[in-house]
Amino acid sequence: MGIRAGAGKSSWGLFMPRQVTFALGIFAVLVSASSVGSQDPFTARSEAESAAKAAPVLAMERHNQSASDAPSIGATPVALELPPQVEQADAPVVVVPLEQVPVVAPQPEPPAGLDAEEAPLTNLAQRRLFASVPDEIESYFDLFMYVSKSNRGPLAQRMFVFQRDADGRIIPYSEWRVSTGREKLELHHERKVRTNTPEGIFELDPDRMHKRYWSKMWDNAPMHYAMFYDLMNNGRQSGLAIHAAVGKSKIRRLGKRDSAGCIRLDPKHAKELFYKIQNTTRGQVPVLAMNERLSTDRWGRVLRDEAGSVLLQDGYRAVVFVENYDGREEIVGPVVAYTN
Repeated sequence: MGIRAGAGKSSWGLFMPRQVTFALGIFAVLVSASSVGSQDPFTARSEAESAAKAAPVLAMERHNQSASDAPSIGATPVALELPPQVEQADAPVVVVPLEQVPVVAPQPEPPAGLDAEEAPLTNLAQRRLFASVPDEIESYFDLFMYVSKSNRGPLAQRMFVFQRDADGRIIPYSEWRVSTGREKLELHHERKVRTNTPEGIFELDPDRMHKRYWSKMWDNAPMHYAMFYDLMNNGRQSGLAIHAAVGKSKIRRLGKRDSAGCIRLDPKHAKELFYKIQNTTRGQVPVLAMNERLSTDRWGRVLRDEAGSVLLQDGYRAVVFVENYDGREEIVGPVVAYTN
């Protein structure tokens, strides 16, 4: 009996610690689960993503917090104040991922209407423009327009506008889509008409600037905010102009060849350019020469007096240069010439 009683006591002594250990383990798991939060995988994932996207609290914001905003004793704390930092010689460097602390450096805004990504094209247009406008007349102008009438390529069917600033520097002003001539021989009222936009350097006629205008030749088609070229063609005044594209169908065609020879702009851009030229560019401009056929020179040659000085006339210190150049030679590769 002594042996059996001793054996029983020994078995009970071994059983109790094992049960207690198991019960304590269950209790520890429950306590841990309640302290961590939900163990549902979708909720946990959502909480983790929310924490990753949470904006950091800046020390400046905490220091600027007024005493009235501080949580009272017993309230649930919003954020814990960090203890003062203690410099340590061998303290590890903590690298914070950039996506957690977004830093956006202020970028200079491009001129009105310009996209920063368009800078290479703007620079190319400016180089082409000033390589073509003769140096002897460039100083007489304060506003410059470059138009590519190409039907393809990065420069195609765009107008780049440049202006002279107060220090005399040429700076970009804007870049807009246009529609130039269809470059075809077409039948119009039983007459063959070329719908070409000529290449060259053109001044604007100060006596033919019209806020509202309808074309007599093209069945009273509207040409509002019209700025006609100061251009004679075989003794006749040219009907070519820069003007607004009127009507949804024509506005949708901007960026493609679509006109009978004029340069069309979006109405809001045509209006802006119309008033900018009228209000800011009045002055003296060179008189362009004419050839024996009474056609105005299209490449910037001028008339001179007996002393060799450039003859001047009242006008607008604005000039437009048009060429059939698509821009791909300097942008992406060799140029293929397209004439139609």
